[in-house]
Amino acid sequence: MKKIIILLFCCLSALFAFANDGVFYASGNQLIPINETDISVKKEVLTINRVGNHLEVTVYYEFFNPKGEKELLVGFEAEAPYNGPDPMDFFPKHPHIQNFKVILNGEPLTYEIAHVERGRYDDNGEYAPSQYYLNGKIQNWTKKQIEDTLFAWNYPGDMPIDYVYHFKAKFRPGLNIIQHTYDFDLSFSVEEEFFFPYILTAANRWANHQIDDFTLNVNLGNRESFHILPEFFKNPDEWQILGKGKVTMDTTWHLTNGKETPVFHIQKGGISFHKANFHPDGELHIHQRRIWSFNMSMQYDGEYNDSEILVDAAKDQYQTLRIPEEPGDYSKSPADQRRILKNLPFAYRGYIFKNKELQDYFESTEWYLPNPEYNGDMEALSTEEKKWVEFWK
Repeated sequence: MKKIIILLFCCLSALFAFANDGVFYASGNQLIPINETDISVKKEVLTINRVGNHLEVTVYYEFFNPKGEKELLVGFEAEAPYNGPDPMDFFPKHPHIQNFKVILNGEPLTYEIAHVERGRYDDNGEYAPSQYYLNGKIQNWTKKQIEDTLFAWNYPGDMPIDYVYHFKAKFRPGLNIIQHTYDFDLSFSVEEEFFFPYILTAANRWANHQIDDFTLNVNLGNRESFHILPEFFKNPDEWQILGKGKVTMDTTWHLTNGKETPVFHIQKGGISFHKANFHPDGELHIHQRRIWSFNMSMQYDGEYNDSEILVDAAKDQYQTLRIPEEPGDYSKSPADQRRILKNLPFAYRGYIFKNKELQDYFESTEWYLPNPEYNGDMEALSTEEKKWVEFWK
């Protein structure tokens, strides 16, 4: 049996999920990316589903090995969470990774978890992977080393280690199927509800320097808006909406850098991207923007309690409709503004309004799509949406 040590990386963090299907090998004390000359990627289906407060990621691969059996060392690398829970409460597992599974050719693989020194960025801003694989072994930090680091840094979430879920796998001659699944918690920043990047370009390191048949499915739930940066695709027409939704273009958000970026407004369903002979020249970056004016006005008293701000903010994208725990005095808000806000849950489902002013407003938004089949059924609303409607009456 021919043995080759290769590291196949998927990278994840508390705020970000990096999945990397590239090939690496250990040479001396360095981890160096190489081109795999034998095994090619015939097919990849990447599926991203939002379920409550986490994303379920499923990756289906078909690899073709034209030669003899190879034993591979496969690793899933995950950064320690930043400003999150104390990692020692979950040791040895990563605090934000659940249901980690890998199946090779129908057989589930067992894995171990190592804790290693994190990679660093050099003076040029290039990321240098950690040299934690030395002399045929992963240099694993002990629990005491991690606890000492936490004590020294006095900041539980910000420590220089990565988690490595690693396992051995045998690639047989011919077709090999790998199914990789994991869940991770959604996080947010001051400007984003969440951010999910996935490294695509590493696929170019395999023997065929591409993915022969690539499919990406994204389903973040109904009545959701999100950006996808145009890095590995040129035109939003390359995406198919599976259900009901539309695409608008945005150049105003700082992450667009003035470049036209598609915003997908999905009333129901998801989206799909498919390409044959896919040689990615960019990565996947999904952003769900946080509209500060909307959220702030619902959380604070005083000048922020202005329904006009809410009405203006509601034009940009679908919002999570949740009334404030300690609402200010909205009783003096103009009736037309209260009417718009009260009817948002119905407009989100495509209700066609008989009131011309209401219909004109919703047709002026980025996300509105009329649905003649929807009759405005109050019972179809969620509990929070029902509270929202009652609040604005």
